[in-house]
Amino acid sequence: MELRTLRYFVAVAEELHFGRAAQRLHMSQPPLSRAIKHLENDLGAALLQRSSAGVRLTEAGETLLVEARALLEQADRIRGKLRRTTLTVGMLGDNGGARLAAAFRRRHPDVEVRVRETDLTDPTCGLRTGQVDVALTRGPFDKTGLRTRVLRRDPVGAVLRADDPRPGATT
Repeated sequence: MELRTLRYFVAVAEELHFGRAAQRLHMSQPPLSRAIKHLENDLGAALLQRSSAGVRLTEAGETLLVEARALLEQADRIRGKLRRTTLTVGMLGDNGGARLAAAFRRRHPDVEVRVRETDLTDPTCGLRTGQVDVALTRGPFDKTGLRTRVLRRDPVGAVLRADDPRPGATT
């Protein structure tokens, strides 16, 4: 028994008509009829009463319809959970990185973003050790074996009091 065949059965059971079910499934009627017959043979039970007026569910068909719907819903939930990706982002304590992660979450709601804040003792934020998938960090650091991309350039400067007595304090 395959999920695809159960989807076929649910379509026939809901439409109570092979032609409409085939149309709904975007397929021709003969392979749909064969798939349902094969399912009945596999289960050893008639699921449908066929007549020129259409189709009626048997007691076994009613039971299978309830169970098939539940199984297909569960399969869809599993697919959804597996499609949801987790991205762990390592970053130095910087609110710009947090804003970037939040923007990424908004654009990619199926991706769960986890943020791991680190300090300057590991400028790759755990990337080399596999603790994170991507690092938002500052250079310089050893880039061997890493691909890097500059996202922004921050001007860095030193600020002194105007009356600082150190040499060169005026520049």
